[in-house]
Parts: sequence; structure tokens; C-alpha cells
Amino acid sequence: MNTPYENLFTPWKIGNVTIKNRIVMTSMGGTSIFGWMEPNHFDKEAAHFLLERAQNNAGLILPGIAPIKNPMGGGWLYQNKHMEAARVLALRGHHPVIYEKSGVLGGVFKVASTPSFKEKDRDLIAWYEKQMKDLNVEIHLNSEVKELSAIKADHYIIATGSKARKFRLPGIEKSVEACEYLAGKDVGENVVVVGGGLSGCEIAYDLYLKGKKPTIVEMKDDLIAQKGVCMANSTYLREFFALHKVPVYLETKVKAIEDKALIATGKDGKDITLPADSVIMSVGYIPTPLVEEGKNVSLVGDCTGIGNLRSVIWKAYSVAMAL
Repeated sequence: MNTPYENLFTPWKIGNVTIKNRIVMTSMGGTSIFGWMEPNHFDKEAAHFLLERAQNNAGLILPGIAPIKNPMGGGWLYQNKHMEAARVLALRGHHPVIYEKSGVLGGVFKVASTPSFKEKDRDLIAWYEKQMKDLNVEIHLNSEVKELSAIKADHYIIATGSKARKFRLPGIEKSVEACEYLAGKDVGENVVVVGGGLSGCEIAYDLYLKGKKPTIVEMKDDLIAQKGVCMANSTYLREFFALHKVPVYLETKVKAIEDKALIATGKDGKDITLPADSVIMSVGYIPTPLVEEGKNVSLVGDCTGIGNLRSVIWKAYSVAMAL
């Protein structure tokens, strides 16, 4: 065999054991590089990603799923997708230019990585920032783009993210949005978290670690009921809340937010009053693309559909590889 992948299919002997090839799937990942997102399915995107890395006589491929905790609710605002697209484009000889509305790279993901247990997320942001510097990627901070006609380019990659879903409830103006809390807003001692997806549960977990008294209110019949979440993460959080007796109200709907209290209707139809110095809303996000996808316009990240860290970065990689 005389191909760029020859080494991968050369028998490998370790002691008395002979391994026929050197593509090794990790445990817990099944046959899917996306792990729990795509059970028993190795998709074309994953195959293309690995083949690109297997060239130039690679000796071993480990397609690990290594699930990274999704900071917000089953996947949401990962802004690193524009840096991933820029990184790949620069490596392929293009001249990428990033226009960022805020004053820092990383977008909302930077805020989402603030909890103490998100150190690996912070490391990832730092790595992307270094990649941008090492590759001399042109970056314009504090530069909001409202119309594409204001910028001349051969192709536009839109990564404008999403916005928090708003509920029409009496007293909703008294609530705190998840990003506000993660950005450092003081929420007091007794805190009700509305939304028991991964984001809400991780916020409640963070509150508990800080010595607060969180309570979770969720409409569904289970915590972290959405698809695409690593079982290790969801199981740990459920068991943590049970062990530490964190109050969890399932099949419960919020009725109103008052000063120092939240009024909800339980699954038995009776109203519940929960003490709350603050109410944190973690109820999902809505895509906000600047423009629609077109001939020379690609959408990546949450502006094309709420995803998670892996899915948004892989989409950015795929878009950049196709240009």
C-alpha cells in the first residue's frame, strides 16, 4: 500500500498482541465521533476531519469523543467558531478578517467559562487567542457590522450567535438572565433557577459551590432532558443535587415573579411560593443571523441553529475547509 494512510493500516505488535490497524476508538464513544449526539453513526464530517489529520504518514489516530461540558443549556452561544474558521482559513493560505462587536474575542463563551469548573474552557479560549496571534489574523474589536455591503470580501462567514428567549410573565423584568449572572451580577443567597437543562443545572451547581441556596424549576419531567448531552455530565449533576438535597421542582410552570419570591404551579395544579432573592432565567436561545445564507455567505454557530461546543467548531471547520 502506497498511500498517505499506509502507516494506519500496518499491523502493530505490542508484546504478544497484534493490532491490525491503528485507528483506535475511545471508550464511551461507541462508533460516533460525536458520541451521544449521533449514536452508532460515524458521519461524513467526522470522517473528513480524521482523513485530513491522517495524511503525511500519521502513525496512530484516536478519534476521542472527550465530551466538553456545554456551558449553557444543551448548547448555545459558542463564539469560538469565528476563530476556528479564521484559524483554518489562515492555515490554508487565505486572508481572514474578524469583525467582533465586543472588545474581546471569545464572545459569550468567555462569560460562560467563568465558573470554577470551566478551567478547560478557559484554556481553549486562550489557545484560540494564541492561534490568532501566531497566524497574524487581522482582528477588528468593537466593530459591529450591520450590513455586509460595508465590507468588501470574497466570502462572508456569519457567526452572530443568538439571543436569550424571553417569557411573558408578570414580573419578568425582575429576573436575571443567565449571562448576567455568569458575568458577575450579584444574586443574593436564595436563588431560583428557571430551566433545568444543562445550562440551568450547571448554574445551580455553580451557585451551590459558592455557598448559595439554589432551587431548580423545570417544566419537563426530568433534568437535562435534551439530546446531545454526555451521560457522565447529566448523571453527575442529577446525583449531586439529590445527594446535597438541592430542591428540584419538575413538571412545574412559572406563574409570576415577585419581590423576593417566585410563584409557580406544580404538577398537582397547586401554586407554590418559592423564596428568591433572585430568579435566574435559563430557558433557551433563539438564533440571530445577520443575513440569510447564500452563494457567498455561510452561517456558523448558533446563528444557524443552537448547537454545542463540538458542533459549532466542527461546522466552522467544515465551512473553512470548503473555501
